[in-house]
Amino acid sequence: MANYILENDYLTATFKSEGAEISSVRSKESNQEYIWQADPAVWARHAPVLFPIVGRLKNDQYQLNGSTYSMGQHGFARDQNFSVIDQSSSEITFGLTASPETQTLYPFNFVLDIQYTLQEKQLTVAYQVTNQGQETMPFSLGAHPAFYCPTQRDQKWEEYHLLFEKPETLNRHLLHDGLRSGETEPLLANEDTLSLHRALFESDAIIFKNPTSNWVRIVRQSDGQAIVTVTFTGFPYLGIWQKVGADFYCIEPWCGLADTQAGQLNFTKKEGILKLSPEKKFKAAYQIKFH
Repeated sequence: MANYILENDYLTATFKSEGAEISSVRSKESNQEYIWQADPAVWARHAPVLFPIVGRLKNDQYQLNGSTYSMGQHGFARDQNFSVIDQSSSEITFGLTASPETQTLYPFNFVLDIQYTLQEKQLTVAYQVTNQGQETMPFSLGAHPAFYCPTQRDQKWEEYHLLFEKPETLNRHLLHDGLRSGETEPLLANEDTLSLHRALFESDAIIFKNPTSNWVRIVRQSDGQAIVTVTFTGFPYLGIWQKVGADFYCIEPWCGLADTQAGQLNFTKKEGILKLSPEKKFKAAYQIKFH
């Protein structure tokens, strides 16, 4: 595993070849670290890439063309060693191609490229999925960055809230053992602010479908100071997660969802699945602004 750095006058950003994962974004002015530092006693990841599934499969299995395959939660990309395709002072591109190992889990000839671009106080994360095979390729894709919150030791976790770009009326889609139960719970009723408290995450992540907002921001209530803004235009699902008791929030733009408890073994009929024609490319991107 190797580490790679992008920096400018404002930020120093570090990335790992393992999982093509953001491992640090630090302010040059204040030395503040924004990215959770993967304490193995709490949660040993920073910002994993979710591919070719988002969430869990029922019994960790799916069926395709009459065969049954096994795959763990969030897929395998986060545990693969990516190659560096290109790097400049402001951009780095990581690439992962199908291998005999990945094809035992997911029988497709794919290429997954992830480009990070650092510009002033913003990091853009751009995905490109290429189907190099001769059959339609079903897949899902998602992000999982974890941001320190609170940012200072003398602050309290409950002092923060999420601010959405627009007033939202959204139900939370509930999880049980990592699978969607089919039950929902109203969380926002024409509101742009979601107060954060530990009980929200006792039943796992918050899952929203089709929010109208293009961005969401972590904000300190006392003075309105923002920590980060995540812009997720084009992603139909949004996950919000915290390991209960930990000092971070994950804001997760997704193209895909976990299975329901009822399950859908046929991978091509799974809710939220994307289908990419032979020799075609899929592109998606989100931005993180560090305040």
